[in-house]
Amino acid sequence: MNPELLRNLWLQFSPQRTLAAPLILGAIVALVAFGTSTSWSSMAWTANGGFFLIAYLWGARRAVNVLADEITAGTWDGQRMSSIGPWTMAWGKLLGGTAYVWYCAAICLLVFAVAQVKLGEAAELPLKLTLQITGALFVQGLALLLALVMVGKGRRLGRRFVAFAQGGAILIGFFGISHLLLPAGGLRWVSDLAQSVTWFGIDFPIDQFVLLTQCLFLAWTLVGLYRLMGSELQVPQGPWVWALFSLFFIAYYQGLAILEDSGSTTVRLGSALLVAASLYYIAIFAQAHDIVRYRWLLQSSREDKARRAWALTPLWMPSLLIAAVLAVCFRYSEATMASAHPELRGLLVLQNVIDPRALPIALILFMLRDLGIVLLLNFASRPKSPDLAAILYLIVLYGVGGGLAIVLGAYQLLPWLIPGAGGNGLTVLAAPLIEIVVVFALVWRRWVAQDQALRPQPA
Repeated sequence: MNPELLRNLWLQFSPQRTLAAPLILGAIVALVAFGTSTSWSSMAWTANGGFFLIAYLWGARRAVNVLADEITAGTWDGQRMSSIGPWTMAWGKLLGGTAYVWYCAAICLLVFAVAQVKLGEAAELPLKLTLQITGALFVQGLALLLALVMVGKGRRLGRRFVAFAQGGAILIGFFGISHLLLPAGGLRWVSDLAQSVTWFGIDFPIDQFVLLTQCLFLAWTLVGLYRLMGSELQVPQGPWVWALFSLFFIAYYQGLAILEDSGSTTVRLGSALLVAASLYYIAIFAQAHDIVRYRWLLQSSREDKARRAWALTPLWMPSLLIAAVLAVCFRYSEATMASAHPELRGLLVLQNVIDPRALPIALILFMLRDLGIVLLLNFASRPKSPDLAAILYLIVLYGVGGGLAIVLGAYQLLPWLIPGAGGNGLTVLAAPLIEIVVVFALVWRRWVAQDQALRPQPA
């Protein structure tokens, strides 16, 4: 049996806790049953709400705490040096750490199932139960995934980071993928009216499509847990899984009817480019940028050690490659200028607001500039919250700086602040190129300074 799972089961299931759950939850169900006139519908509503509170809220927190508690107790380093493999460790922590949560949640599901049968809705019960279970598993797995990401970036998983991982998993799982609020906020509203979603030409009932989505992203979450746990256990691995996930994520949104109805290759490529750019920034901030790791990568490349260099390749590299290919295809697809309404296109160009032809290439250049900013902050001798500082700088550059330029009418500054802004295609591309040169010159200067500091001093 999985030793990590067995250890967590022993820690959580004491006789007192095992008896307390059915007694407390049973008392709540009895109170609802005898205290309301519509007892079965009230019991179904109470059991469903109890499942959400237990499996989603408490489950996500337990999934993070199973790792945070070990780091606090100082036992995580010992586990990393054990002979347990990454997959065994990953699912042992996910299911073992939340075992008592699922014990309590199963009681709620049992009450909910009985109430649904009594209400004459037994036909829909299997789908509803599967939706609840896969949704909760996805949120819990995502919470543990975010915790592993923060551990990989050197975080200690204090209360603030535990709350961040829990809240982020719930927001993404419950209000995001599971409820179809991505990629368009109106998609959920349209789906509620039509009660179906068209995906790659196939009409799915809304509940079945949500279930399919949850299962797909749950599978990728488990793959991510395995990979991140492998990184913690020092198992060499390259970024190919992230590249495959990026392609899947792009394809997932390409299949939605909101894009199928457009009938335009340019619109499809534009949406794919936006998704690829988003994944690129996620890759930048999800992985630590240790200057020593980059030195190892450069050294392995010089010595033609392809396997080692591949294992050291950062996640942003395949993301940038995918985005660059999509940007080139978008630039030369169906005459990009023809994709916009003629009057609107003429107004944008006349007012020097945007150059549609230069936009995709300018976006890639700004992505490179932003990478340089992140590396510059991370390559400091004693970096303090470099990712948070980088996010703040990017918000100031794009939001505050771009907004001020528009409000003040200084459109000549827009090419320096917003990708594709400005009517002159040469300026739109030259401005970010100059920024890239300046930023990476500073990165190179910091690289040389750190290289000198890391070299052994002569006796």
